[in-house]
Amino acid sequence: MRSRLRPGEQVELIVHRHPIRLAGPALLPLFLAGVAGASFLRPERGLRIAAGAAFLVAVVWGLWKWLEWRADLWAVTTQRVIDESGVLTVRMIDSPLEIIQNVSCEQSIFGRALGFGKVVIQTAAEHGETALDGIAHPDQLRDAILDMKERRRTGALPAPATRA
Repeated sequence: MRSRLRPGEQVELIVHRHPIRLAGPALLPLFLAGVAGASFLRPERGLRIAAGAAFLVAVVWGLWKWLEWRADLWAVTTQRVIDESGVLTVRMIDSPLEIIQNVSCEQSIFGRALGFGKVVIQTAAEHGETALDGIAHPDQLRDAILDMKERRRTGALPAPATRA
């Protein structure tokens, strides 16, 4: 996590998109490795070069997708929900717990079987709604946000320190 925590703030949960998003970027290089290997059975040198180049491009693409997946995260802290993404250009969005009005979770049958879904966070902010699709264990993210809001409301968590 690249966001700096505020004084007294603690991270309660960090979630990423589901690893199934990496299936294509992982399987394509494997398939192209087979194609490159099979190209050695043919006498054409150009075919081997093309297959090897396609394999290298697929490996670079797969590594880039893995970096994107790793950098794309949501963190629930004792004060806010942090949305971070980006590898070269970083985007960070904070939603203080106080302005979050509603949190919903949607999962298809396929998503329930594999443990991923969509979380929609409605806030009192200008943008109003943030949809997080393909989240691993979306129910845990929803429950962590609602739990932090409830703990803040009941006074189980101290209010954030005001800046001078």
